[in-house]
Amino acid sequence: MRDYKKIKDGMTKGERHARKKGQLKQGTPEWLERIRSKTKEAMLKPEINFKLRQPRMPMTNEIKKKISDTLAGKLPKNMMFGGGNSYQNIQRGDYECSKGLVYFRSKWEANYALYLDFLIENNQIKNWEYEVDVFIFHEIQFGTRSYRPDFKIFNNNESIEYHEVKGYMDSKSKTKLKRMTRYYPEIKLILIDGPVYNAIKKQIGKMLHFY
Repeated sequence: MRDYKKIKDGMTKGERHARKKGQLKQGTPEWLERIRSKTKEAMLKPEINFKLRQPRMPMTNEIKKKISDTLAGKLPKNMMFGGGNSYQNIQRGDYECSKGLVYFRSKWEANYALYLDFLIENNQIKNWEYEVDVFIFHEIQFGTRSYRPDFKIFNNNESIEYHEVKGYMDSKSKTKLKRMTRYYPEIKLILIDGPVYNAIKKQIGKMLHFY
């Protein structure tokens, strides 16, 4: 039977053997530094840098649905079907609106589309589109390098703004919004968070037959 007992230096025989061969234990500071170094080296390669700077191809409803079907059963139930606390607004799927049958990433987004339809009917905005534009953070070489807002709003005064529906703000989402403010300060971006969404739902949700 192999001896895995720690010796004076705190390593097992297997760990010491791996170290002699130049291998590092996963999770150690040395291992993390080596991963970071290799990542930076890769990012400097022209072919990799070129690929990362290319805008993401637009996703059709068919592609979005295929991805969702693939993930079904692999993600926590509360994330897929809205049964938990943090993800209770997430119910991906096809929803009816003025654009026909559209695949939305959450029920909140589907309901907000109904609200935007209501604004169009009342001549408060001209039109809206869903996930049509991508903003690339060209100065960022790795990590969060792009952002695709939920809704593009066409106002009556010919101006354009973007609305982001977020019931739950994770660290990646925060980074995207911060970088939008920094690299695209001229773009008007409005966050539709929990309080804003719930206020709309309370006022006219029943009238608009929110999902």
